[in-house]
Amino acid sequence: MNTLILFPVLFPITAAVAFNLITFKTRASRNIVTASVIIVNFLLVLLAFRFAAIPELQLVKTNSILDIYFKVDKLGILFSLLVSLLWICTAFYSFEYMKHEGREKSFFTFFTATLGVTLGIAFAGNLFTMYLFYEFLTLVTFPLVIHSGSEEAMQVGRKYLKYSFFGAALVLAGIALLYMSGSNFSFTGYGVINTVDVKSRGLLIFTYCLFFVGFGVKAAVVPLHAWLPSAMVAPTPVSSLLHAVAVVKVGIFALTRVTYYIFGAQVIKTIDSIYFVGPLVVFTILLGSILAYHQDNLKKRLAYSTISQLGYIILGLILLNRDSLTGALMHLVNHAVIKITLFFCVGAVMYMTGKKTIQEIKGIGKEMPITMGCFSIAAISLIGIPPTNGFVSKWYLALGGLHENRAIFVIILLTSALLTAAYLIPIIITAFFPGEDYRPSVSRRDPPANMLVPIVILTAVVVLLGLFPNLVLNFIKVIAVEVI
Repeated sequence: MNTLILFPVLFPITAAVAFNLITFKTRASRNIVTASVIIVNFLLVLLAFRFAAIPELQLVKTNSILDIYFKVDKLGILFSLLVSLLWICTAFYSFEYMKHEGREKSFFTFFTATLGVTLGIAFAGNLFTMYLFYEFLTLVTFPLVIHSGSEEAMQVGRKYLKYSFFGAALVLAGIALLYMSGSNFSFTGYGVINTVDVKSRGLLIFTYCLFFVGFGVKAAVVPLHAWLPSAMVAPTPVSSLLHAVAVVKVGIFALTRVTYYIFGAQVIKTIDSIYFVGPLVVFTILLGSILAYHQDNLKKRLAYSTISQLGYIILGLILLNRDSLTGALMHLVNHAVIKITLFFCVGAVMYMTGKKTIQEIKGIGKEMPITMGCFSIAAISLIGIPPTNGFVSKWYLALGGLHENRAIFVIILLTSALLTAAYLIPIIITAFFPGEDYRPSVSRRDPPANMLVPIVILTAVVVLLGLFPNLVLNFIKVIAVEVI
C-alpha cells in the first residue's frame, strides 16, 4: 500500500498528458473533467496519509546519490494539503477567468501537471528526489508564464528560465559538495550532518550558502528577485499560483528541508550561517516593501509585496528556534491564503473592468463591494492587525527574534508592517472613498460565481485562521519540536 504515495504525484501528470490528447466537445465538459481530476487528487492525498502502510517508497536506487525516494512526514503533509486545497480554488476561478485569455487547453494541461510536480516536491524523501522535481517545476510552469505568447511574455519567460536554471546549478553544486563529504541525502529530523570541526566548517558554510542562494532564487531573495515582478505578464491565475503556492513556496519549502532536515538547526547555529545569509533576508524584507509602495500597477504592487513577505518566512527559518520556525511555517500557510485572495480580487477587477492601476480603480469598492470587501479583509490580514491570521504568524516570528536576543529583527518586522500598511491601505481608501466628484457606473458588478465563490471561501479561511489559529498552529508546533 506504500505505492499510494505516488498516486497524487502521477495522477495529475497523467491527466495532463491525456488533456493534451483529448479533444473536448465543449468548454463545460473540459471544466468538469479538470475539476474532477483536481478534487480526486485531493482525495488521493488524504488516502496516502491515511492508508499507506509504510509512509515511504524507494522507487529507484542506482547509488547513494541517484536515489528516487518518497516519504510522507508532517512537513510534507502540511505543504501538500495547502497545495491541494488552493489548487481546487484556483481551478474554479480559472474556469471563468481564462475565457478571455484564450489557449485554455494549454493552460489547463500545464496547470494540472504543475500540481503533480509540486506534490512530488512535497513527498520527496531525499535531496536528489526533491531536486529532480524542482527542475521539472521550472519546465512545467514556463508555458504558464509565457501563456499569452506575446513578445513581452517570451522575454519574461527567458528571464524566468535563466534565473531558475542559475539557482538550480547552485543547488546541484551544493549536492555535489555534500556527496563528496559523504553526507546522507535522506531528510531526517535534526539533520544528517553529525559533526562540525575546524576543517569542515568553511566548507559547510560555503555549501549551505550555495543551497540558500540556489533555492532562494525561487523564493525571490534579493538580489535574485527580478523574475517575479516580471512574471506578472502571465494570467492572474498563474500569478496567484506563482506567488502563493507553486513556485515561491516551493523555494521556501526546499530551504526548510535543507536547513532542518539536511544540515540541522544545531549545525547551522554552529557555523554561524545567519551572519552570511541574514543581511540578504533583511534586505529582502525592506526592499520588497519599499518597491511595492512605489508601484501603481496592482499586480506588480502585490508582486513586490510577496518578495517582502517571503523574507519574513525565511527570517523565521534562519533564526533557528521553535518560535521562529513555528512563525515561519504559519506564515507560509497564512501568506499563501492571503496572497491568493488578493490576486483573485485584483484579477476580478481586471476581468470585469479592464482596470489595472490604483488610479483607475477609484470608487471600485462601490461597484464591486463583495470583491473589494474581501480584498480589504485580506489586506488587513497581510498587514498583521489582530485578530487576523497574519498577526498570529508575525507574533511568533517576533517571539523567535526575541528568543535569540535579536531585537533588531523585531524592529525590522514592525517597520515592514508599517510599510505594508502604507502600500495596501491606499488601495482600500481609493476603492471605497473616491471623493465627491466620483460618478458610479451601474454597468459594473462583482464577477460571476465561478470567480466570486473561491474569493469568498478564501476570505472566510483568512478570518477563520485568525480567530482559530490552533487549527493549524498545533500541528506546526509538532513539526518544530521534531526538528529543533
